Amino acid sequence: MASVLAMLLLIGGGPPSVLAILLLTGVGMVLWYREHSPQDDLTVRADVPVRLLQWAVGLLPAERVDWSQAMLGELDRIESRSERWRFAIGCVTGIVLVPPWGPAGPMAALVAVAIGSTVVFGFGFVHFGLSTNPWNWVMVVILATLVVGSIVAVSVLLRRPGVAGLGLVGGLFVVATWLTFSGFTWAGIISPIYSVGAWSGPALLIGVPLVVGVGGAWRSRSALVARRAARLAGVTAGLAMFFVSTIAVVAIDGGPRDPGAGVSRGVSEAFSNVAMLFLIFLPVATAAIGWVAATATARFRSVDLAQRNNDSTSTTKAAAHPAEGSQSRTTGRLLLRAAVVVVVVMAVALFFQAR
Repeated sequence: MASVLAMLLLIGGGPPSVLAILLLTGVGMVLWYREHSPQDDLTVRADVPVRLLQWAVGLLPAERVDWSQAMLGELDRIESRSERWRFAIGCVTGIVLVPPWGPAGPMAALVAVAIGSTVVFGFGFVHFGLSTNPWNWVMVVILATLVVGSIVAVSVLLRRPGVAGLGLVGGLFVVATWLTFSGFTWAGIISPIYSVGAWSGPALLIGVPLVVGVGGAWRSRSALVARRAARLAGVTAGLAMFFVSTIAVVAIDGGPRDPGAGVSRGVSEAFSNVAMLFLIFLPVATAAIGWVAATATARFRSVDLAQRNNDSTSTTKAAAHPAEGSQSRTTGRLLLRAAVVVVVVMAVALFFQAR
């Protein structure tokens, strides 16, 4: 457990970056909660299978809308809770895993990247004799799960309307930025957050996701689309960077390692580090902070639009809706506080990183 925590802190650029991500995510949760008022208990059935199936049928194309209605209708007629779970999971599995899996071009490219990563990793696994250590086989299982999970996540997100273009462009932006910070060297690609300077960690793990979230919300004019685009950008960028980093690990025999550590151990640790960085931390950081930025940007745009509408109305109509003005002022104060928190946290993170 201690080694895992140490690896997370190392990848995250130290405690300040981890703290910043957690606080920014908390700000996003506050903003999301204000957008989604609690629903009436009488209208919401405490049934997870229903919600799960409702989420899955949203992935179906327009010509299969009758399928979604049939599945939801059939689930509504099932009384046994265990039977409801089995039916819902079966439907979700069929929707997610059965073609079509989204736009053919992007899916083919990302599957090719995943296969390329598998081939390079397999070559390194055999060439450097990693099979002699049983723990390396555990790493293989974890990596396979992460890669397959990433492909499934990409397939789900690509089917959401308006998400594919923004998410893929955001992913390219993230990859280009990370490669630029790496200096386009093998050692830099393995650990790009330390290649430029102490400030590169917060810039890559906080600044880049903020740009993705703000750009997605500004372009799409929808917080929901922008949040999904940020998740897609994180997953696609993670897959691409993992592919490139596996090549880097094999090319330089794992890169710098502790004195006395053999080549096999160094390569094993390097594979573990790049997997944690690019398949877990990069997608999570991009999704979490991009979510905050997208929500805040969309709220700013809605508040600005509301203010313009209020200015264009007459004094009599404005006086008839005092609650709306109060809500706008409350939202503005909340966003101002959120912005102050973001600035302070980033300043503290940069201060500690520069020490």
